Amino acid sequence: MPTWGEIQEYARSKYTLNQDHEEHFSLVFGFDNDRTQLINVRHFNAFDKDWIEFRSCICKEAEMAHKVALKKNNDFVVGAIALDDDGEYYFIYSVCLESMDPEEFELPLHVIARTADKLENDYAASDDN
Repeated sequence: MPTWGEIQEYARSKYTLNQDHEEHFSLVFGFDNDRTQLINVRHFNAFDKDWIEFRSCICKEAEMAHKVALKKNNDFVVGAIALDDDGEYYFIYSVCLESMDPEEFELPLHVIARTADKLENDYAASDDN
């Protein structure tokens, strides 16, 4: 089982971090089509276990109907759409640190980046949410 510190070090060694703080960091994930997706990664504790949350902004609340967001959640294998208090839709996924190793950081990172970018491309007015 990796520690949060090991996950952070792994991310630092593979990516240029946009923000780098004790309990969270972010990175900009780039695609071949010149689109980018900001991914926020944070550490938290729930149910007496350490977790990592991956989060990426999709669009503003007004750009996607609530019913559409709920229906899309039914189709995701990993992750879900969430609406924050500021009226922004995010694509999020949480994973328990106990069941992953640093290399397993890559799969959810890529899934969140690709899914959020696709949703952003379909619903947001621009690529800068």
